[in-house]
Amino acid sequence: MNQSYILTQEIIENYRIICQKESQDIENWLILGRCLVDVQRYDEAQEALTKIFEEGRFFSFKNGVPRLRLSSLMHWRKNRLLFAKAYADLAMISLNQGNLAEAERQLTMALSVFEKEEEDFEYARAANRLGMVYRLAGAFESAEEAHYRAKNLAEKHQWSALLAETFGNLGMVYEGKDRFELALEQHNEALRLLEHDEKHSYDAACLQRQVGLCCLRKGDFKRALDALQAGFQSFGRQNELSMQSRLLNDMTLVYQSMGDDEKALETAFLSVQKAVESGDDFEMAANRLLYGGLRVEQNNTDEETEQYLTTALVFFKEKNKKAENANTAAMLGLLYLRRGDWDRAESFFKDSMRIEEMLHRSLGLASDYSNLGLIAQKKGQKQKAAEYWYKASLYFESSGDRTSAEYFKKQAKLMWEAAGVLLRPE
Repeated sequence: MNQSYILTQEIIENYRIICQKESQDIENWLILGRCLVDVQRYDEAQEALTKIFEEGRFFSFKNGVPRLRLSSLMHWRKNRLLFAKAYADLAMISLNQGNLAEAERQLTMALSVFEKEEEDFEYARAANRLGMVYRLAGAFESAEEAHYRAKNLAEKHQWSALLAETFGNLGMVYEGKDRFELALEQHNEALRLLEHDEKHSYDAACLQRQVGLCCLRKGDFKRALDALQAGFQSFGRQNELSMQSRLLNDMTLVYQSMGDDEKALETAFLSVQKAVESGDDFEMAANRLLYGGLRVEQNNTDEETEQYLTTALVFFKEKNKKAENANTAAMLGLLYLRRGDWDRAESFFKDSMRIEEMLHRSLGLASDYSNLGLIAQKKGQKQKAAEYWYKASLYFESSGDRTSAEYFKKQAKLMWEAAGVLLRPE
C-alpha cells in the first residue's frame, strides 16, 4: 500500500478534529484542504480551502453592519501567503473540473506571491502545476518554460523528489510534441532519482507506467509491455489493486494496437476483475467501458455487453464525468447501431454529441456526426444524412484528419445529389 497515501489519510482524520475545535485558525484548514487535494477528494478539499477565505476575511458582519477584523489585519502578510497556497491547491480542483482558465488564473496569483515572499518550494510546486495546465491546453512551449522554472529551483535546492516530478512532467510535454525519445530520457531520469528510495516506490511505479504509455504512443510495443509489466508488478508488491487494474487497462491498449484482439479482450476482462477486487468505483466503470467497447468492436452486442456499458454510464453520469460519459454514450450508440436499433442508437449518439460540444472535442464530434449520418441513411433520410456527414467532414478537418474529412465531404455530396439537392445549403 502507498505509505504516503496512508499517512495523508491519517493527517486528514486528525485535522478534521482540529478544524472543528479551532475553526478560526486558517492554517489548519489549509493543511486539511491540501491533504484532501493530494488524495483527489476534490469536493471535500474545496469546502476546506474555502474556509480559509471565510475565516481570513477583513470584515465580519453583525446585524448587517461590517466590522473590521483586527486579527486578520494584523496577520495580513502571513494570511496572504496562506491564501496563495490555497489558490495553488484550488487550481487542482479547477483542473479536475475541466476549467483550465480558472486554474491558470489561480496559479498565476499564487506564483506572484510566492516569488515576492521568496517561497522557492511553493513556487516550484505551483510552476509544475501551471505547466500541467498549459500542457493540457496544448500550449507546450509555455508548459516547458514553466517546468524549467521548477527544475532550476529543484536543482538549486537539491529537492530530488520535486526534481523527479519535474522531469516526469517534462517527459509528458515532449510526448505531446511527439518527441518520444526526448520524453523517455526525461522519464528515465525521473526514475533514476526515485527507484532506489522505498519511500517513493509508488511514484516510481507511476513513472514506469508513463514510460510504457510513451512507448505505446511511439509504436514500440515490446518496450511498452515491458515497462507496464514492471509497473504492474511494483504496484502488486505495494498491494495497489486500483493501479494494477489501470495498468491492465493500459496493456489492453497495447495488445489492441498490436492487432491481438484475443489478448486485448482477455486482458480487459482481467482489468475489470482487478478493479472489482480493488473496490474502486471509477476504475470499475472505466474498465467496464473498455471491456464492453472491445466486445462491441468485435460485434458482440449481447445483453452482457450492454450491461457492462450501461453500468459504466450510470456511474459516469452520477459523478458528472463528462468525457467518460460521452465515450460510453457513443459506444452504446454503436452497440444499438450494430443491432439495427436506429432510434436508440441515434439517441445515444446525440447525447454524446451534446457533451462533446461542451468539451470542444472535434474528433468526438466528427465520430458522432458520421454515425448519425449513417443512421439517417439507414432511415432513408438522405438530406439529413448529407448534412450530418458534411458536419463530420468539418470536424475531422479541424482535428487534423484530412483523409476522413475528404471522404465524408464526398459522401455528403453524393447523398445531396441522391436527395435531389443541387447545392449544399449554407
